[in-house]
Amino acid sequence: MIIGVDAYYLYARQIDGLGTYLLRLLEELSRVDRVNEYLLYTPGVTHEKRAKKILSNPRFRLSIVPGVFSDHRRLWLQSPSLRSRIIKDNLDLFFAGAEYFPLFIPRVIPVAVTIHDVAYRAVPGAISFSNKLFYRLFFPLFIRRADHFFTVSRHSRDELVRYLGIDRTRIIVIHNGIDLDSFHPAGKNGKKDYILFVGTLQPRKNLLNLVRAFELIAGSIPHRLLIVGGSGWKNSPLRDLIEGLEPSVREKIVFKGYVDGQELGTLYREAALFTLLSLHEGFCLPILEALASGTPALASPVTAIPEVYGDAIEYADPLLPGDIAEKIYGLLTDTDRLDFFREKGLALSRTYGLGAQANAYLSAFNAIGTTRVCGEEK
Repeated sequence: MIIGVDAYYLYARQIDGLGTYLLRLLEELSRVDRVNEYLLYTPGVTHEKRAKKILSNPRFRLSIVPGVFSDHRRLWLQSPSLRSRIIKDNLDLFFAGAEYFPLFIPRVIPVAVTIHDVAYRAVPGAISFSNKLFYRLFFPLFIRRADHFFTVSRHSRDELVRYLGIDRTRIIVIHNGIDLDSFHPAGKNGKKDYILFVGTLQPRKNLLNLVRAFELIAGSIPHRLLIVGGSGWKNSPLRDLIEGLEPSVREKIVFKGYVDGQELGTLYREAALFTLLSLHEGFCLPILEALASGTPALASPVTAIPEVYGDAIEYADPLLPGDIAEKIYGLLTDTDRLDFFREKGLALSRTYGLGAQANAYLSAFNAIGTTRVCGEEK
């Protein structure tokens, strides 16, 4: 079977959560699948180290399709040159791991797509106006064209049914996984005095309330608040809030910007506490990465987070800065409680390896890849 894959993230300069998910999945598929062939469509290769690991399996081949829209994934996916290449390659299946795909793919080729969440529908103001307009206008077209859907949690599956009207029987739930060899605990002596946030800076990540909570306890703890992630959108309220803080508090809030690779792994490992008080998540991979690094986590008891992380993390009401502050302070001043969540988190993270995730996708690919949309043999 020949499987085409949107591998744009081999080219993207910065890799967000969707890109991390997709590239790690491809790495693991290249390890476990010795039967199918994969054509990885991309405008080029920026992340050579990741590409080398994926291409170690000779059945995985690059299909480089440059174009004037190479720096804009949505436009590149609809380019005539990509259309011509896909039609020529006579695929048995096209897989899109990051929510949208080339709409022109002939109906004879089944399309399977992963939709991670529907925050744009579930949370008012969760995305920028331009993104909201894009989803409103074009997402129904993607839904109608796709034949099979993957998602990363039961909560996300239920939202796909509720908000998008997708038949539940067409949705396969496969939890995310991480490369357990890439994350290692530092041990108690390797911890430093900072609280870590990792994620795109956007309204649904609820950084305003995290900063408000930190302000309440900044004078009582030695820790800094370290914020890691791309700039996102609608960040002026956050900047205004921080600029209005007392200098003694403001100087303890550090923006690192976009970080990946070994540096990100070190930041996870050495953090005293990981915090993500998001308003909506389909899975929230950074929490899992923190737990695998031996760092306890504080998060919101909303959407998919309790389903995925259960009692392995601490929770706080994301709408109440006072509760967030109380939970952060309580954890940082209670060594036994920190140790409890560190051990629980490590144990949970070991159940989310990439192998189970990749094998689940592989089973699904094999089941759907050789049939037409109507169920006839290709």
